[in-house]
Amino acid sequence: MGIFPGLLSHQDAERDTISSQKPGVSVVIAAWNELENLKELLPVLEAQQYPDFEIVVADDRSHDGTYDYLLFNEGGYSKVNFVRIESLPAHFTAKKFAVTMGIKKATKDIILLTDADCRPTSEYWIDTMVAQLDKDKDIVLGFSPYSFEDSRLNSLIRYETFQTALQYMSFAKANIPYMGVGRNLMYRRDLFWVSNGFSSHHGLLGGDDDLFVNEVSNKSNVAICIGEEAHMVSEPKKTWGEWITQKRRHLSVGKRYKFRDKFLLGSLATSQLLCWFILLPTFFIKPDWFEAPEWSRIPTEWLDDNNLQDFYPYNDWMRLVTGVFLGWLFIRWIILANANKKLNYTIRSFRIPYYDFLYACYYLIFGLITIFSNPKKIKWR
Repeated sequence: MGIFPGLLSHQDAERDTISSQKPGVSVVIAAWNELENLKELLPVLEAQQYPDFEIVVADDRSHDGTYDYLLFNEGGYSKVNFVRIESLPAHFTAKKFAVTMGIKKATKDIILLTDADCRPTSEYWIDTMVAQLDKDKDIVLGFSPYSFEDSRLNSLIRYETFQTALQYMSFAKANIPYMGVGRNLMYRRDLFWVSNGFSSHHGLLGGDDDLFVNEVSNKSNVAICIGEEAHMVSEPKKTWGEWITQKRRHLSVGKRYKFRDKFLLGSLATSQLLCWFILLPTFFIKPDWFEAPEWSRIPTEWLDDNNLQDFYPYNDWMRLVTGVFLGWLFIRWIILANANKKLNYTIRSFRIPYYDFLYACYYLIFGLITIFSNPKKIKWR
């Protein structure tokens, strides 16, 4: 938990509301059969309050009318360009090739990535993200929460998304950046070409966002943006099967992270698993060396006098274990609740302990799945 407080003190740089001389931005969207989403998203993006930007749609072999819609500019857009992908090279996965073609089509110096099913929370999304990109930074990690639905799956998805953002933003604040999320990710176009884009992992289904950031980031070239004006809200998966497939794809590429990042993330996950799941076995195994101080003991005479003989088995060791666990849980709850406030209450803070336990179960189950999965065999559509 020691890595998280750095995010709590973070303040985004203020938008420059005076100067009109700002770097050009290309918003790049890779789309496969996303016509209905594009009809909703493109007008919202065109309404962004920023002096110099374009929207580039990489149409990845769609067959739902996307090509005609863009070709004949049926929406009457003034800032939308597009590139049509007719075939996929044998050595490339679809999403990475589409993003690469979109960046190749882009004419501006700054690339801002999102997906067709995302929606900005304000007309200052671009401006707020750009405000974090000072001369020493090449990458800005944004936040993309999922929209609310009244279901257990949706709550778990939103909590897992909150935890993921908390981790990658907190590590970035500690000068240990390791990933970003392609639904809201900005970097300099030159950085993409100088680092040869996705060349080192072009055959993997995932990693167009996190593996790229993992490779090109360093302790000084990454900024974060957490302000509500720069959030990109996305639509979550509707069924457990769809979500599990999505998470397998995301988590499987983690094997390709730098050793440092795998060690730190593994340590973080292990510590959470231990804190949740070591309680019961520790509770019933009293070590021979343990002896509670006199002041902390509850005399059996007092239990007898108050008719509490049923509490005999609840010994001094059990009380110590319970106290340590509740203390850890309370501190964790406070830290996560404040982080949740910082990210504009993407989840309900009073439910954090419950979903944190489910998240620990998620760690355990998906950790085992990831160990034995092959990222090249996981479908992304």
